[in-house]
Amino acid sequence: MRLQIRPSKIVFFCVLIVTFSTVIFGQAKRKVTLKNAISQYGARTVKALNRTGSMGRYKISNTNTFNSDVDGDGDFDGIVEMFFCEYDNCHPTTSSSRLAVFLNTGGSYRLAVDKSFVLYGKINSVDDGTINIDVYDLDGDDPQCCPEIKRFEKYRYKANRLIKVKR
Repeated sequence: MRLQIRPSKIVFFCVLIVTFSTVIFGQAKRKVTLKNAISQYGARTVKALNRTGSMGRYKISNTNTFNSDVDGDGDFDGIVEMFFCEYDNCHPTTSSSRLAVFLNTGGSYRLAVDKSFVLYGKINSVDDGTINIDVYDLDGDDPQCCPEIKRFEKYRYKANRLIKVKR
């Protein structure tokens, strides 16, 4: 007696094996959009600020995104400035900001590096991979509401670090 296997059964078992291995071994990776990567980063940062902050509960007060190739691979990466502020009493002395670089790898984004600023740093521009930032701080006799010190800083992304560029 000879066992006959139909081609349709072979195809069915091959599809079943591939599906099973994909589910079990997680070979089907989902791409992370820039929006999702920023949201996850913001949620983690707020959680950390709420744990360590002395003021109170924090929130994201504003986010600005710039697109530029900072790692030289030809894909547009996401450079994000994110502002955090005390939830109930938002003003310059209860705020801070972060600069975050999200690298684009085949349409999926991941956080590469971030930098925090005491009061805030505001991205002025991103030119040819150089991130130009206006950084604001309080002078000794400034009222707490109104930082008057403004300096200009430049950064470049290199090997998962932000390197300050000398003028």
